[in-house]
Amino acid sequence: MWLDIGCGRGDLLRAVRERHEPASLIGVDLLDWLDADLRAGVDLRLGPAEIVLPQLPSADRVLMVETIEHLEAPWTTLRAAAQHVAPGGCLVVTTPNIASARHRLELLIRGHLTAFRPENLPHITPALPHVTAMILRDEGMHASLSYAERDVMPLTGGRRWPRVVARYAQQMTNVSCVISARRPLGAS
Repeated sequence: MWLDIGCGRGDLLRAVRERHEPASLIGVDLLDWLDADLRAGVDLRLGPAEIVLPQLPSADRVLMVETIEHLEAPWTTLRAAAQHVAPGGCLVVTTPNIASARHRLELLIRGHLTAFRPENLPHITPALPHVTAMILRDEGMHASLSYAERDVMPLTGGRRWPRVVARYAQQMTNVSCVISARRPLGAS
């Protein structure tokens, strides 16, 4: 079973269905905006994740892709998500990389983080990757950090960091943090 918390229209669930052919797919979101083509194959649960999750069985894969920064209680939801990972299963959390050069420069010059500008109201909680990993370790999981997608270079009009620079300076040059965690097989 795959569980997508903050599934939105279901783009990620669609990709999972096509690439992995899971036995079942569950999507959790506050709003019912799941695309029509997914309705027959996705068990959509509506409501706050921390309320919906206790009603669900454990999952082999739990996804929180670009979700945690939208939550008022991100750590409560993250703990609830971690508790629903079956032994041997994994959880993947992605969130804006607030340590990037672009975020740091905008914080210095304008006083706010790029992904959390005042006009970007859905983003309300910056999530530090080391805190996210610490919470997942507290929940009995083995967590690791990586980065995804080259960011634009500050003050260049939108040019992306060269690949070679992005490879060696990932924290400073990538848009998103990816925290992946695995629950050991013998764990409950």
